[in-house]
Amino acid sequence: MPVGITIREARGDEMAFVKRLSVDELPDELSEWERPQAQEAKKSFARVMDALLRKKGTEVYVAVLGGGPKIAGYVWLGVSDRPFSEMKVGWIYDIQVVPSERGKGVGEALLRHALEASKRKGFVVAGLMVRANNKAAYSLYEKLGFYPEYVVMSRKEPGPISPSNS
Repeated sequence: MPVGITIREARGDEMAFVKRLSVDELPDELSEWERPQAQEAKKSFARVMDALLRKKGTEVYVAVLGGGPKIAGYVWLGVSDRPFSEMKVGWIYDIQVVPSERGKGVGEALLRHALEASKRKGFVVAGLMVRANNKAAYSLYEKLGFYPEYVVMSRKEPGPISPSNS
């Protein structure tokens, strides 16, 4: 881990910041046709996030720099099922680094911590999803041994997108 980065379990009073960071960064994860509904997507995502954070086995770790109180990023680890078996997987639901702290090794340190936590819990597989165009994240994941296993493909149908068909 780079010098000066401390990773620890998130405290209850820090979860509002974690949720806000995740929800605020959501538009970067949306496809071009979803972006016009970004505000609705953020509200929906906040509700889903609240439900998933209550799920048994969920852990959120934060990174702080230089021992200070300011959160530089977080990783959210949980449990998921493999699509075609009953095997449980250590699932990295989200990893975010505060934009001003990117490029300092925070994301890699958080991801390594989550992988170690996943191993300690006895998972033999760790998984995550990444947008195909997020080259920086994709590169980091490959560096740490992740590889594409399933590919989700999308196609926008002709015509306008409205909340009823989005």
